[in-house]
Amino acid sequence: CKPVVAVEEGDYPVDPRYGGPEYETVCTFGSYCGVDDLTAIAHANQLCNMYGMDTITCGATIAWAMDCYERGLITLEDTGGIDLRFGNAQAMIDTVKLTAQRKGIGKILSEGSARAARHFGRDTEKLLVSAKGQEFPAHMPQVKRSLALIYAVNPSGADHQSSEHDPSYTYPSERMAQIGLTNPQPENVLNEEKVRFAYITQCLYSAMDCLDVCQFVYGPGWQLYDVGQLVGLLNAVTDWDVTVEELLRLGERKLAMMRAYNYLEGIDSQYDRLPEKLSRALAGGPTDGIFIKEDEFEKARQAYYRLAGYDEQSGLPCEERLNTLELAWLVDKLRGK
Repeated sequence: CKPVVAVEEGDYPVDPRYGGPEYETVCTFGSYCGVDDLTAIAHANQLCNMYGMDTITCGATIAWAMDCYERGLITLEDTGGIDLRFGNAQAMIDTVKLTAQRKGIGKILSEGSARAARHFGRDTEKLLVSAKGQEFPAHMPQVKRSLALIYAVNPSGADHQSSEHDPSYTYPSERMAQIGLTNPQPENVLNEEKVRFAYITQCLYSAMDCLDVCQFVYGPGWQLYDVGQLVGLLNAVTDWDVTVEELLRLGERKLAMMRAYNYLEGIDSQYDRLPEKLSRALAGGPTDGIFIKEDEFEKARQAYYRLAGYDEQSGLPCEERLNTLELAWLVDKLRGK
């Protein structure tokens, strides 16, 4: 996942040592910000790599600021004179630098869009596209419906690499059958079976994180090797006798521990929410009129809790589920809180 880009002429030089923009980066600094200058996008990517900043969060935060600016919620006085409108490539580049250096408006944006919204107020919160303070990657949860659920309930917030995406479950698949998913669903629904798909694949991705394997190589859908082959590799390397079911249980344990940690830090079910903006219909293009219905999402969230063995009020793993996952030691910690 590393393109190599070199640009020697023009306003935005790019040194190939810093690679080049990948899909997410092209989207967050490109379409998110309304910038169609690919050299400027590549230069923004270089700046992020130089300074050690995540391109999804940085680009999405600047895009949020542009949205606020165009609606008059952030002013020229706030930006220090930068015309932070959509499509202004130079303004985007200048803001990336200020964010990295924590200067001017960059000092505020360096905290991410959710904290920046708390700073500015003025209804800027209504324009957020984040979950648990984590900006959305370049995948539309209005269309990929299970991502709407995962973005909200995921312990670390919006993350496109925490579960399999909806298109992988729109057709019969021997790969999906390996993890018990044999009832394909349309891409644009968020029913009980789609919730089950979301949770099971979330457990699998959680396990793959534990094994430190590449999710573009191993997985249940479009990847090079399926789950059975991943288990075969694991057993060959370790001389264990792990099953697919045990692999899923590993991921389930990790998710339960992450939610327990969040709870101890004050992050409970009230944070398992989507931003207000997703409940407003999209306008223009093939997604015109699409939005996330609040009652649909709430039903899916409660179904997810039941399936995962979480308390439907607090979102915390129930004692019975923790004991089943051999996490009884967490029960006393949670009771102590």
